[in-house]
Amino acid sequence: MPIQTPGSRIGSSIHLKGLKVGIKGRGGRALVVSLNLTPMIDMFVIMVVFLLMVFSATGEILFTQKDIELPKAFTSRPLDRVPIIGVSRDVILFEGEKVMFTTGVSEKNYPDLRLPDLSRVLKSAHDAFTRENPMPAERDEAARWFEQSKQIIIQADQGVPFEVIRMVMTTAAHEGYSAINFAVVPEARSRKRS
Repeated sequence: MPIQTPGSRIGSSIHLKGLKVGIKGRGGRALVVSLNLTPMIDMFVIMVVFLLMVFSATGEILFTQKDIELPKAFTSRPLDRVPIIGVSRDVILFEGEKVMFTTGVSEKNYPDLRLPDLSRVLKSAHDAFTRENPMPAERDEAARWFEQSKQIIIQADQGVPFEVIRMVMTTAAHEGYSAINFAVVPEARSRKRS
């Protein structure tokens, strides 16, 4: 191919005669297409309204394990995002990772009411929190940091024996988690009129 001087060469590499004519504007139809914005804006408004209705304002911070059925409670409050201990009928989980089996948890096997595997995981999580989030110098922020470092959520199946939950709570308390919250399903009270 010989060297040519640069110039307006839109579509010069296309060898279809009809397409070249359309690009240069000599064809029967113009290539300028108008876009109708009204249906597109309507579609976006519907999508925004749908997404606002589907997602909660506070956001979901708690993912329930498939084998845990949470108990129902009449009074509840939103929980902050803190470490979660999951207790099902089969296993004890920390942040979704299996720590130990529930079947061997009893006062007979652990007379001091502390679960060593869970204790080790909780200690390392607390150490990691204090390492990644050093205590602030301001008094108000330090109090908030201290409160957050002491919180934990227990997500227990409603069929788990109390002995297991008590040992999980005791282990968490020994490792410095004194503010223990339980994940529940809020249930609306039915008002009976007599």
